[in-house]
Amino acid sequence: MWTRVETGRSGDEVFRRDGEYRKVSPTARLEAATLEWLASQGLPVPEVIDVTDSWVVTREVVGRTAAEPWPRGAHQRVVDALADIAIALHHLPVEGCPFDRSLATVSPLARERADTGLVDLDDLDEERRGWSAAQLVAELDRALPEMIDRERLVVTHGDLCLPNVILDPDTVSVIALVDTARLGRADRYADVALMHRSLTSNDLNPQYSGQTGERFLHRLEHDEVDDDKLAFYRLIDEFF
Repeated sequence: MWTRVETGRSGDEVFRRDGEYRKVSPTARLEAATLEWLASQGLPVPEVIDVTDSWVVTREVVGRTAAEPWPRGAHQRVVDALADIAIALHHLPVEGCPFDRSLATVSPLARERADTGLVDLDDLDEERRGWSAAQLVAELDRALPEMIDRERLVVTHGDLCLPNVILDPDTVSVIALVDTARLGRADRYADVALMHRSLTSNDLNPQYSGQTGERFLHRLEHDEVDDDKLAFYRLIDEFF
């Protein structure tokens, strides 16, 4: 008997039964393929049990997401684990990744979603609240040429935020990456921007703070943070 899981912000329906999760999603086969590819690269992900065009079933991973409550004394260890899994992702051989999330692929998808009314205008970042889809597209078009010139491809998760990383509560080590349908070749700031936002947003995750966001950036060895890329890849995320 499947029981619906009420948490999550992706819009997909998720159900649970003993030891298994079923995610109903139009990108089910893509998610299964990305999970299996990451597993083949030695990164921790849930095991895929079954998949159809409409849903994917994975083995339950027993742990705690980075978004769930953590003791204050564990916050720095959580942040370090998040940075380390991002580093591991970004050091995978990019030429061997079969999934493309470069700007040449993602920017037309963003415009298509805006044109077809799929952008959730009620869930924009604070600095863009009240914007129309046309305003989002105009800002994308303004910034895109420079960002394409500066794009440096690595393997990215594509939606690297606190709820999508599961850790062992005892060792505070990452035991699974989930919601991987947006995985692919992209600039590493596609991950850096979203995790930094996740760590510093009082609305999304008030247990963390600006200091944890800076710790995340520092552990990634960003001697000089590219604020333009941070802003741009948060803009890209608004479309998805």
